Amino acid sequence: MLLDKINEVCNIKFESEQALLIFYQQVLQDRVGDFRLDEIGPIMSVGSMDELNGYINKIFTFNGKTVDMTDGLNWYSAAEGDLEWNGGLVRQGYFMYLADEYEKTGDEIYAATIVEHMLDYINNVRVYNPDGKPYLEYKKSTWRPFEAAGRAGENWPVALAKIINSSSMTAQAFAQIFWSIYEHAVFLKKYHWKHGNHAVVEVAAMANIMMLFKEFKVSDDWIKYGVDFLVEIWDELFYTDGYSNEMSGAYHWVAMRSFYGLMEIALNNGYSLPQIFIKRLQLAGWAEYYQQKPDYSLPVTNDSNVGTCHKSQLIKIGKLIGDEYIQYRLSGGTEGVAPKHVSYFFPSTMLSIMRSDWTKDAIYASFDMGAWGSNHMNEDQLNIEISAYGRNFITNSGRWRYTTSMGVDWIDQARYFKTTAAYNTVLVDGYNQMPEDASGFMQINDDYDYAKGVFRGGYGELVKIDDPQKLQATGQSSTIEKRVDNVVHTREVIFIQRKFFLVRDTITFDGEHSAQQLWHTCDGAEFTINGNVASTNFEDANLIIVQLRDATVTKFRGSIEPFRGWNCPKYDKLVASDELAFTPQGCRIV
Repeated sequence: MLLDKINEVCNIKFESEQALLIFYQQVLQDRVGDFRLDEIGPIMSVGSMDELNGYINKIFTFNGKTVDMTDGLNWYSAAEGDLEWNGGLVRQGYFMYLADEYEKTGDEIYAATIVEHMLDYINNVRVYNPDGKPYLEYKKSTWRPFEAAGRAGENWPVALAKIINSSSMTAQAFAQIFWSIYEHAVFLKKYHWKHGNHAVVEVAAMANIMMLFKEFKVSDDWIKYGVDFLVEIWDELFYTDGYSNEMSGAYHWVAMRSFYGLMEIALNNGYSLPQIFIKRLQLAGWAEYYQQKPDYSLPVTNDSNVGTCHKSQLIKIGKLIGDEYIQYRLSGGTEGVAPKHVSYFFPSTMLSIMRSDWTKDAIYASFDMGAWGSNHMNEDQLNIEISAYGRNFITNSGRWRYTTSMGVDWIDQARYFKTTAAYNTVLVDGYNQMPEDASGFMQINDDYDYAKGVFRGGYGELVKIDDPQKLQATGQSSTIEKRVDNVVHTREVIFIQRKFFLVRDTITFDGEHSAQQLWHTCDGAEFTINGNVASTNFEDANLIIVQLRDATVTKFRGSIEPFRGWNCPKYDKLVASDELAFTPQGCRIV
């Protein structure tokens, strides 16, 4: 009997499945409290009523892609073959939005849909054994630890706390769900990744389960295991300045969000955390604060998107660590205290943030001079982004789709967004950067900032991997072969009087080569070109790019062949946008 199995793993004995349900009806809502993490993505529900009505009718829409399952739920579905769509489905974050609507309206259809879908998954997709399985098969199983963590350690508890007293939650249903949560925790403890942000998400989710369902016999030991693991992995994930070593504007929060989630649950349930745990989170929180653009979006470095806004994340950081600077930013200057400085340099990360002030109309630039990164690496060294007067003028192209799906006809376009061609930096002989680190430094002064970065890694060509076994085992579909060596790209950025920028690119090399400086746009910016001058045409504020030496200027916008002039405001979203390519005579571009 299921109840016997449950009693065997719990430190109290429940007389019946009804007693189990009644117990958690009394405690689960208080234990969950206000805990709720933004869904981890990149594909997820947005909670619109159209989406919610679709889920009720088994029609699933994520990121504008719809799969009709009215003939039966299919947890292996992947719209257009994109496995990230499947991830958004099986992490089941949409349960939280259905639960929100149940809480708001009391309409039993929302709770009934959650219970029906949850039980369908539990009964039809059994726990997976990944031992010896290749990566892509593992990912397709819906039991990659990343998905299991988001499902049972983040999204299910939030939804269950809201619907546990509904008439749809029968004792038999809750017993099956409770046992599945335990199975998820066991799976995560055994198979969680040992490195990277996935490891953090998975181990924190396991510890979350143990704190929220502390009646499991192993709860104390596994909570300690989780906290110790997170303390020990910190130095692998973050530089000493608090920034994520993935070198991604968006994934900085992904690396730290699960630490914050665990901390929130721990504080709400009377668990103490080591002081070093809290101090490190404060440091990472400040890194998030200083990197953000005036509109709360993020530097589009490595796998990031232009439209990713982290205001809600900053609110969460402010609640947990509290500070007058954060209050000042969030209130638009009506509360708190203005920060003493505006520009900021991450000395270990070598990320330069130049800023005129802390208002929404501030002039802002990010300049990436650091390491290649980890896990979500793109060939984006020495890229720059510029925002001003409430608009993001110059942004990198962003992430379109991940390149780990097999047998799809869009993989070449997806690869493009990982290459140097999609970033505001320089190509040599039309080739992209090799995957190597850059280096640099920054000087912050009263009336100007100066930063200088150097890239020496060489330039190469993207080559497909034709070995299906390697693709299946690793998810890696391409590699880069070097074509140009002994080339040094030096970029200097000067923020003069906190009003405008001077960018100087110097390319030194042996022999004869050509260089091309790229500028990508978003937010509807369209450039008019007049000789060496390119300018936008908005009614309020505009950007003017002036080349100080003769150059050939080419503009692309939504071009298919060649594939150029595109921006990705979010995952799986393509928008035609201006791209300017300046090809000068000689080796210096100013």
